[in-house]
Amino acid sequence: MQSTGARTVVIILISIFLAGCSTSTTELSETINEQLKVNSEKHGIPAQALMIMHNQAVMFRNNLGINDVNSAKPISNEAVFPIYSITKLFASTIVMQLHEEGRLELSDYVSKYVDNLPINWQKIRVQQLLNHTSGLPEYYNCKNKECKFPVSFETAISRIRNAPMLFEPDAQMQYNQTNYLLLKSVIESVTETSYRKLVYSRIFKPLNLQNTWLGLESVPKQRLVTAYHSNSGSTLQENEATFPDYSISHADAYSTLGDLSKFLSAIAQGHLISKQSLMGYWQPYRLSNGDEGYFASGWDYNKAGNWQELGHDGGGLVRVRILFQENLDDHYVIVYLTNGNKDGVWSRNLVDSVQYLVMPDLFSRIVMRW
Repeated sequence: MQSTGARTVVIILISIFLAGCSTSTTELSETINEQLKVNSEKHGIPAQALMIMHNQAVMFRNNLGINDVNSAKPISNEAVFPIYSITKLFASTIVMQLHEEGRLELSDYVSKYVDNLPINWQKIRVQQLLNHTSGLPEYYNCKNKECKFPVSFETAISRIRNAPMLFEPDAQMQYNQTNYLLLKSVIESVTETSYRKLVYSRIFKPLNLQNTWLGLESVPKQRLVTAYHSNSGSTLQENEATFPDYSISHADAYSTLGDLSKFLSAIAQGHLISKQSLMGYWQPYRLSNGDEGYFASGWDYNKAGNWQELGHDGGGLVRVRILFQENLDDHYVIVYLTNGNKDGVWSRNLVDSVQYLVMPDLFSRIVMRW
């Protein structure tokens, strides 16, 4: 039986919650905008773009800051951002589609689809590429924020062909780009179609994503934000790294706030993969010792209270997230894009800073403790 004091606390909390429910859209927008300003000033972020959706309704959308610190040109609604490893979600989506269509099994050996693999790669499975548990070494090197890439896919594979495995498949998890480089070959083998064409025909065209590009060449340069390094220090350092064309399954894509939000919303609504299938795919991948990894069919997986979080980071600068509880019938979509920072703030922290301004379960979790 609750004490009088406990009941009083609950009544007070309910009153606070109901008062919060009457908060207008304008007041919520002002609160989120203030948080964006705090994030910009605290972390030295030149440009930010944020979209928050509840189901199909836009709760918040805004851009803040400048495209380039030298020109000080204000960021526009049509600004194009490098999305880095968020690119991997296109590859993951196609793999899930092919599995749903019965054209491949996630437990299949990669060698079933890709010829002439090294002997110690023969027992790597598709799901281990998806979830970064293959043990493959990285195919390129970076030093002092400068990366050197092999000139071709063939050269990239040749470079690590005789390198030792980092660990036995499924023994542990280590994120790298080689997994998705090889996954691209699997996809092309299954479909007998180029990866670029598949992304356009299966994702970009059905969703009418007219402001998303694989590769820099076709991006309208006047709309492209200048990319700076994460953790640049006191002065922002421009990131001039350019990924090779063969890397489009894991990097080197460019998009806008509107297009990425449309993609995430379509996923959450079951337009590209059925909701029922997604509930199966979006389970944390387990290592051979039974521990959970933090990927679920290639999507970064986490939990916040009763909410499941599925998404991906890109270069430490951008992050997308879908949130739901038991199923996707009630969900949120958050897309948070930036183009650099001075202190290395993690994209997850930026998304969290705005997520907790709109998520309704925070109140219920407080009340449940009484």
